[in-house]
Amino acid sequence: MIQRNSNLSILPFYGDIDEQNHRKSYAYGEVYPLYTPVGTIPPFQIITDHEAASVTAVRLYKAGGQLVSSILSGMEGGGLQRFQFTDYDVIVYPSLATQLYSGEGQYYIVIETTYQTETKRYYSDIFTAVGRVSAYLKIEWWDLTDLVMDDARVVYILGGEQDNFRNVVYLATELGKPDYEFDEEGEERDGRFFPEKQLSQKKYRCTFLASEPLCDVMRLIRLSDYVKITDRWGHVYRADTFLMTPQWQTQGDLASVEVEFTANTIAKKIPRPLSVVGDYNDDYNDDYFND
Repeated sequence: MIQRNSNLSILPFYGDIDEQNHRKSYAYGEVYPLYTPVGTIPPFQIITDHEAASVTAVRLYKAGGQLVSSILSGMEGGGLQRFQFTDYDVIVYPSLATQLYSGEGQYYIVIETTYQTETKRYYSDIFTAVGRVSAYLKIEWWDLTDLVMDDARVVYILGGEQDNFRNVVYLATELGKPDYEFDEEGEERDGRFFPEKQLSQKKYRCTFLASEPLCDVMRLIRLSDYVKITDRWGHVYRADTFLMTPQWQTQGDLASVEVEFTANTIAKKIPRPLSVVGDYNDDYNDDYFND
């Protein structure tokens, strides 16, 4: 696994199980609840060395380390595949399988790859399977082309009949306490302001707790072509702008993250003049002396 300082995946992966987020000294053993529907694995991508290795096993474990089952065939049916590039490869899973296991709880998976006689293992962080995700705020984001960086990428073009790869995260929060922005353009003459264009916009907001890996991947939302947000009532918002601001707590490994976004709520008006005193042409109709 190519080591980097920033996570690019909803479900993070590590080269050693001791790197899981809750095992950090300042996390105090607390597991961040990365929610996913029961039976599914959150979407993920793993950047590996360019070695033409194949995925030979995927095993599901409970958070305590108890083996649940082997799920390689199910995940392959759900879109698990490997993309090869010049300097690295990317293992991609778009989370299309829905019945890989049963039962709510906390799990992690271990992926094995084999090249010639060498076997490598990649350990996921812990995710939390719940029976009802509609109670959470759902955020999806994706691009129409791969997001390419200096030595990494997020693969969005999967090929075949599958849709583009979509990042999906469920957050324990809801939208509320919006901001209302007002802007106007015009000019001031003789001590009076004459508006030429007025704009009013509603800015949606929410606040939630997030781990460092989640903050890492959510920073890419602002760079994405499409951002879709669904609240607990099923209302869908197509975000035009997206800004997240994390503030790290004094103790523990979590940040209080404030998100704000806009979604086609602009009201625009070209105002009428402040006073109307007729057109002063020579037709001498009713508007000549209109005041």
